[in-house]
Amino acid sequence: MRRHHTRSARQPVSGAGFRIAAFTVLIPLLATGCAMNQTEKRTGTGAAIGALGGALLGTSRESAAIGAAVGAAGGYIYDQYNKREDAESENAQLRQENERLKQEAAASSGE
Repeated sequence: MRRHHTRSARQPVSGAGFRIAAFTVLIPLLATGCAMNQTEKRTGTGAAIGALGGALLGTSRESAAIGAAVGAAGGYIYDQYNKREDAESENAQLRQENERLKQEAAASSGE
């Protein structure tokens, strides 16, 4: 009788298993990339990177899932940080423009 070898949950992901995990994460991400907003893209990219990292470094499929969750959270935090930086930059430009307009108005009314 021939015994089938099944992989235990503690064995590292093989090359074939890694490719399957990579395609499982990347194909849907690439297929929907055009319809996603910036937050979704950054969160999805973080999830993909995390899943691949978890699959490479971990010893089970759960490692890829944990990596995806951590990566998605990291991508979302990065997105929110970038949005805050952009808003602060835009606010600074608007304050400068407002100050310039006030000075122009004061100069034209003082003539």
